Amino acid sequence: MKSMAVAPQPNGHVLRDDGRPKANTLKSFHVAMISIGGIIGAGLFVGTSATIAASGPAVLLSYLGAGAVVWLVMRLLGGLAIDAQGRGSFISHIAQHVGPRAAFMSGWSYAFLWAVTAGAQAVAGGMILQDLVAVPAFVGALAFIAIAWAINRLSLRHYGQAEAGLSILKLLFLGVFIFIGLGWLAWSGHPFSRAVQTMTSHGGFFSCGVWAVIGAVPMIVQTFSGCEIAVMAAADSDRPVENITRTVRRLPLQVLFFYAGSVLVIVSLVPWDAVRVGHSPFLTVLHMLHVPFAQKAAIAVTLIAVLSCLNSAVYVVSRTMRELGSLNLAPLFLTQETARHVPVWALRLTTALELIIVLFAVGSPETVYPILLGASGGLILFMYMMAAIAYWRNPRLRQKRLNRWIAGTVIGVIPVLTILLLFLPGSRIDTLLSLGTIALLALGVSISLHVRQRRAQLGS
Repeated sequence: MKSMAVAPQPNGHVLRDDGRPKANTLKSFHVAMISIGGIIGAGLFVGTSATIAASGPAVLLSYLGAGAVVWLVMRLLGGLAIDAQGRGSFISHIAQHVGPRAAFMSGWSYAFLWAVTAGAQAVAGGMILQDLVAVPAFVGALAFIAIAWAINRLSLRHYGQAEAGLSILKLLFLGVFIFIGLGWLAWSGHPFSRAVQTMTSHGGFFSCGVWAVIGAVPMIVQTFSGCEIAVMAAADSDRPVENITRTVRRLPLQVLFFYAGSVLVIVSLVPWDAVRVGHSPFLTVLHMLHVPFAQKAAIAVTLIAVLSCLNSAVYVVSRTMRELGSLNLAPLFLTQETARHVPVWALRLTTALELIIVLFAVGSPETVYPILLGASGGLILFMYMMAAIAYWRNPRLRQKRLNRWIAGTVIGVIPVLTILLLFLPGSRIDTLLSLGTIALLALGVSISLHVRQRRAQLGS
């Protein structure tokens, strides 16, 4: 299939068929980096401590299982996008193949998820700055929001370059971390036996039981949320179809390498029961290896990860709102763009939502803010489910047996993951909050459609 056509103009610019200058679009490299920016946030550098502590060394199998689920989802999203010739994101595809109600619920739940993520990243950055330079956490959070707003006001090409720079720094840190860890093991004389001993001498490889390994899969799938950003960003690129095809094939493996590779180094060098929840296991390993400036490096890369994830989250929310507006599922003014094709009103609303979340974090850190975090956590599974249904109901994609198998597998797996989350004490409340959010959106769209029908009847 061919991607969007481009045509030369008298002024020398080359335009895509949507009228956008090709020079003001993202490159394939930018697409991948924006997605990685959303995936690798502060949660990787600290949040991995919770999954390791909950599952032990066998958490490596949990990461492989979660990686398989995400790979299937990326195949679905990529197939839908390629079928649509790179036009629109999964929201448009859900609207076309499932219906406007499903698209409304999927789109707004996705926007809510990433708006909360953006606010949470700003809060995390503010708390780090408070510890570093004694700046009030609220002021530090505002600084992060202002920087992300300024970067997202840039043209697409410059935004992509800025996000790529931030993501490269994160990947460099992770690459160096994996290299140092494996290098230290290699120089120890018996790397394999030492790694096996570390992983099995504290209760065995399945020290927390098989169910703990299975239970960690849905939690890790949620931390992988951000892979789907690549398909959305590819629609803003110079060659949408080619970039989607390339990204769907490579991105899940790249993310799994850095996530699972980092965890492999951690559990090979540090006993799993020495990992403390809420403390960076990366820093624990670096201290154990006596790496100079480990503390400063860990703090610096965490701040970069916060800004990068926040940056990608703002991009996602603003583009999601713009698309909802174009589908008549949100106010039309959200589709307005600047000369540089920045959805300015959607960006303003996104920034306002971030500020509200930060205010809740400051004013109600033990009630409203945790509820917001919990309510958003499981929404990515709902989005994956709706995308799988859209894929299944696409008559062109259903012609191939493999496509039907992929869609059917995801449709069957997502409810199982949701049930697992309900049975896990640590995630039960958050899952119920997420299901409640979906129910509220369903109620909201029903009321909205009823009001529209009443207006139409009165008008006629």
